[in-house]
Amino acid sequence: MAADVVFLGAMVKLREVDTGDEDVYKLVGEASGSVSLDFVEVTATSPMGESLMKARVGDVIKVAAPKGVIRFEVVEIL
Repeated sequence: MAADVVFLGAMVKLREVDTGDEDVYKLVGEASGSVSLDFVEVTATSPMGESLMKARVGDVIKVAAPKGVIRFEVVEIL
């Protein structure tokens, strides 16, 4: 059964608010260097990781990126 908040090790489906694109992310302590077609690794200390920590389904998080702030909706905690 999935948790109701994002925590270290969680897999999370996010929807980019502006584009509607959905992807699955895994919150990790440090990057493993492995490549997966199923999910994107996000470290807990990155801007996205810090925004994701303790987020809940339905929350909209904001992530500072070089092209500006990107908003993601937490769709599902897997």
